[in-house]
Order: sequence, then C-alpha cells, then structure tokens
Amino acid sequence: LVFFGLSNQLVVSFKEENTVAFKHLFLKGFSGTDEDDYSCSIYTQQDAYDSIFYVINQYRNLKNISLGTLGYEHEESGLKICKQQYKRGTMLPSNDTLNID
Repeated sequence: LVFFGLSNQLVVSFKEENTVAFKHLFLKGFSGTDEDDYSCSIYTQQDAYDSIFYVINQYRNLKNISLGTLGYEHEESGLKICKQQYKRGTMLPSNDTLNID
C-alpha cells in the first residue's frame, strides 16, 4: 500500500509540474502567479491570432528552448493545423443564436 501511494504521488507530481511547464512554454504572457486562478483572456481577433501564432512558434522551437526531453518524434511530422473557414455570420445577442452562411 505504501509503494502504491508513493507511486501515485509521483505520477500526480509529474503531471502538475508538466502542466506548469507547458503553461510557461505555450501560454503567451503566462507569469506563473496565482496558478490556481489563472485564466487566459482573449479580447480581439488579433489577440487570438497572436496567441495561436505564439503557440506555433514555441512548438517549432521546442527542442531549442526546453530543458527537458520535450519534442516531436519525427522531423517531418511536427504540428498540423486544421482550419475551416465560413463566410461572414451574424450573432443575435438577445437570444445567443448564430447565423453562419
């Protein structure tokens, strides 16, 4: 039972420490303070694009910036982004409905 408890505690610690490391690596402007209450706010389309491009650039440089054994398995595989585009849509704030063309 003691060995199980110690093993389980190591797994939990590993997960928590890696979560903090990934937040520092991939969340733009992450300061590390108040981690339990941390939330990432995006206010404009440009903020969303900046955050996405930041993640992509950090992922591309992962082998150069991380101290751990983080990286992707094959050089050719890397990050793939699936993107769907819609024509302009409208939102009715009164009843929270979307009309996407």
